[in-house]
Amino acid sequence: MRKDSEIKDKIVGRDRIHVVMFFLSLAFMVLGVFILVWIVKIQTSYTVPEEVIDLFRPKTDSVIYKAVRGRILATDGRPLALSVPLYDLHMDCTVLKKKYKDENKDSLEQVWQDKARKLAVCLSEEFRDKSAEGWADIILNGRDNDKKYLLIKKNINLSVLERVKQFPLFEEGRNAGGIIIDEHPERIYPYDSLARRVIGYMKYAEDGKEDNRGIGLEYSFESDLHGTDGCEYRRVTDNGLSVRDPDLPHHDVKNGKDLRTTLNIDFQDIADKALRAQIRDHNEIRAAICIIMEVKTGAIRAMVNLSRGDTPQTTLYERENLALMQVGEPGSVMKGVTLLSLVEDGYVKNLEETIPTNNGVLSGYQQDNHILTYQSQTGKRVISVIHGFAISSNYVFASLAERYYGKKPQEFYDHIYSYRLGEAFDFDIEGLRSPVVNRPGTSGWSGTTLGSNAYGYGIGETPLHIITFYNGIANKGRLMKPYLVESIEKDGEVERKFVPKALNESICSAATADTVTRALRAVVTEGTANRLKSAKLPVAGKTGTAQVVLTPAERKGSSSNYIDAGGRHKNQGTFVGFFPVDKPKYTILVTVYSYLSKDEFAGGRYPALAVRDIVNQIYALDADWRQEIQCTGTVPEMTD
Repeated sequence: MRKDSEIKDKIVGRDRIHVVMFFLSLAFMVLGVFILVWIVKIQTSYTVPEEVIDLFRPKTDSVIYKAVRGRILATDGRPLALSVPLYDLHMDCTVLKKKYKDENKDSLEQVWQDKARKLAVCLSEEFRDKSAEGWADIILNGRDNDKKYLLIKKNINLSVLERVKQFPLFEEGRNAGGIIIDEHPERIYPYDSLARRVIGYMKYAEDGKEDNRGIGLEYSFESDLHGTDGCEYRRVTDNGLSVRDPDLPHHDVKNGKDLRTTLNIDFQDIADKALRAQIRDHNEIRAAICIIMEVKTGAIRAMVNLSRGDTPQTTLYERENLALMQVGEPGSVMKGVTLLSLVEDGYVKNLEETIPTNNGVLSGYQQDNHILTYQSQTGKRVISVIHGFAISSNYVFASLAERYYGKKPQEFYDHIYSYRLGEAFDFDIEGLRSPVVNRPGTSGWSGTTLGSNAYGYGIGETPLHIITFYNGIANKGRLMKPYLVESIEKDGEVERKFVPKALNESICSAATADTVTRALRAVVTEGTANRLKSAKLPVAGKTGTAQVVLTPAERKGSSSNYIDAGGRHKNQGTFVGFFPVDKPKYTILVTVYSYLSKDEFAGGRYPALAVRDIVNQIYALDADWRQEIQCTGTVPEMTD
């Protein structure tokens, strides 16, 4: 039988255990609640410090994949600008040097240097810019001075690189031979300076110091040509492999699109050479331009901009796009504007209509020496409109303008704006300047502005405006918008097509265009452009010669706006026309600009001669114009 004390001890012990368990349970409950609260807090608001995350997260590096810039193509697909990979070659001259020194292997160091001398021989034979001894000194001095990034050659192409990689030492790779290859894209222009102002360039800002800049098609179509660079983040795995980090975003590279232009590179070459041939030996000519436009579409087939610098000694080069940017008084090519307006309005019904010569005198205007010469040669005291146009008489066209538009000048200026000679229009590359038109109500208007404008003074036009107007005459009154880009292409497929557009569906009737064409043809056959009579295709057109307004520094105290104190002036000489006359296919403009000179640079001189050369060479290219050679001879019989 148990004793009471034993039973009591058991009860007390059991109670003690219950108490301990109770408090342990309570403690665990409190701890559980605390843990739960922390879990909720971590899930809802707690963020792990970045420095802690970095301890556990593998290092990642962003990798940029550069988009390949799109090509600029001629109309037949020949590349005018394209990006190709080029390579800069460097050398780590320190490879294995420390290892050989630590292991006291002088013999291996000598072997390395012997290979370096053999490498020097190969580099001398490949690049031909230094002797083998010179290259050996550079490499071995680089090793002595611990050069890790010694420049060997910049901008070598792939074929050269493949040969270089087989040279002694370099064939052993980067770790043993020290070869370092840095690839970078380079923009190249296969036709060198041809159409360089039209093609242009793109210059990217560095470190946000300036805005991106550029000119020509490269700049105007930057968004299409550039493409989109690719980007991804890569991390290193435990076994040393570099892999893309799937937790971070990536962007695929999208190469740039190709730009197909309207340029005919053969025409461009012909025009460039013809201009150079006419002006290279005439140091008083500062610049010359040529534009060739397709009549039916307005497509620009060639645009040449050659100029010298501030002094005549500098080389002719495509320095600036004068075809778009040079606003100047065009001279007598404006007589075509005046004649078209007069015929279309019905004021001149017949080109054989005559007006009194009056010794070339019209009140308020300078006497016209062309009329004095005409009177002396013919003895006549009247002159027909067509002959006045052919000899480029200022008197005739100032008289006609004053007679028919003097009391209603706005009618004449309405024509100018309908011909799009009063404002800039959209063009595929930036830089087209606005004309200057001193119409009624403007500060430049005076009592003689109308007559002066009628023969090309007191009004400013760009060459592109002038050729666009004459192209409208060749196109029977339909004024086409000039354009330079045919399509945007991706991987050989057309994504966007640019179709011909009209600036004005009808600046005149077809009959008016034919009448004015007859007058333009007379300029070549019996007038100021007679040097074009011998062209292999019949040309119609107009010459224009204007003196250029001088700056105060150029006038040097002279009271005239056009002549300096030494009697020198600047000329702007132009020929603009189209060919062949019976079925016009191309409109052409050539303008030359002179330095200060006492010589005359008339439109019927160098510009007309350049046009003749261009027409003759285009004729030789186009099989449709070449007559078949008839077989009229006999072949002798063969005898033994």
